[in-house]
Amino acid sequence: MNTQTPFKRLVLRAVLRNVSPMVIRVLAVPDYLDLPSFDEVFRTILGWDGFGYIFRVHGQEFNSFRRRTKSKRLREFQLRPQEKFLYTCGAIDLWEWELRLLDQEEGADGDQVPICLAGRGAAPPEYCGGPTGYRLMLKRQREGQSMGTPAVVFPSLGSSSLSVQVDQSKR
Repeated sequence: MNTQTPFKRLVLRAVLRNVSPMVIRVLAVPDYLDLPSFDEVFRTILGWDGFGYIFRVHGQEFNSFRRRTKSKRLREFQLRPQEKFLYTCGAIDLWEWELRLLDQEEGADGDQVPICLAGRGAAPPEYCGGPTGYRLMLKRQREGQSMGTPAVVFPSLGSSSLSVQVDQSKR
C-alpha cells in the first residue's frame, strides 16, 4: 500500500531582473520543497554554487540566515496562478529573480524530480559583480576589450618583493 503524501507540481517562470539580454528559466518543482532545497535546485539549474538567499512572498521576507526560514515549504505560500514573488540568490552579488507561478498540476509517481522545462539566454557568471558587474562585463566585450587588465608579475632580482607590469598594448 502506497501512502505517499499527495503533492502538486508547480510550473514557475523565473526572469533575471536588471540584466539584458533577458535570462529566463521555466522549471517544474514539487510544492513540498523547502526554501533551502529550492535554492539548491535553482542554483544547480544555473550552474552556480554560491550561498545565501532571500525570498519575498506576500510582503514577508524569508532568508537563509534565519532559522524559521529553513522549515518553510513552497506549498505554505498558497500561490495562485500568475502570482509573482522575488527570489534573490547570492549574498554578495544579489541576483534578483522574479518568479511567477504559471501552472499547478497534480503530482504523480515519478514527478517528484525538479526539472528545467525551457530557458532563454545564458546565465551570467555567478561572481561577476551582480547585474552591474555583468553589464560592465558585456560592455567591455562589445568594445573588444579583455575582461581584465593582463598583468605580468616578474620577481625583482635581489629583492623579496614582486613588481607588477601592466601590458599597455592591450588597453
